[in-house]
Amino acid sequence: MKKVVSPCLCTVYTRSGNEATARAFCEIQFENGRLSITGVIGPMPSGNCRGSAGQCVDAIREGRPCDEWTQEMLDKFCSIWDEWHLNDMRPYCKHQKELGWNKLAVTPVTLYHYRLNSKTLRRQESMKKRSWKMLCDGMTAALSDDQIEVAKLPYSLTLPHEISGEAALYYEPQKPLYPGMTGATETKTLGWLHPDEHPDGILGKPCPVCGYQYGHAWQTEEVPQDVIDWLCSLPESPVEPAWV
Repeated sequence: MKKVVSPCLCTVYTRSGNEATARAFCEIQFENGRLSITGVIGPMPSGNCRGSAGQCVDAIREGRPCDEWTQEMLDKFCSIWDEWHLNDMRPYCKHQKELGWNKLAVTPVTLYHYRLNSKTLRRQESMKKRSWKMLCDGMTAALSDDQIEVAKLPYSLTLPHEISGEAALYYEPQKPLYPGMTGATETKTLGWLHPDEHPDGILGKPCPVCGYQYGHAWQTEEVPQDVIDWLCSLPESPVEPAWV
């Protein structure tokens, strides 16, 4: 199946900042079990467009149904687009979806980044110089258990929670050293975090049923036949777009 539909009219803005209306078009392709949906708002012969293009489902969802389309049809179409577009590129297996991992994957969490504070860095450097001098003088460099623990502290820490306890004596929140560097906190989703990075992270986590590790390959999820039948029944666009 390959068809072009025109579900709605969308609000766009002219170069002068005025509101205008443009027709949206969507191309639906279903071949070899793979569903692909792309859209464009107000395509122009030049190859440009008056609105957004590609995965513009959110913009099209806000449009006003036109021609034979109803609001119910538009909402259902956008929901199908969200759920089934590129169904052959799923990071989860069927069991993980049944367990809700696909929804868990988009859950945002905060990571906390820390660096050794200046006091601890000076202490480490002092121990290093002292030990080197003792070795150069033919002596045995010996550190107390407390000194060894401080010497072994990593320069940076990333935690799924704010630092506490004795560790808070040695670390301070990370400060960006250059543009684009992560600061003291960072937000990521659980689907992009390994369990050793966050206790709830699922990247690489094995399925309890089949053992597939989340995110290690693209899995194909079969599109329900009633979804394909419904998409096939949609009215073709009454207007031929410049491109879609």
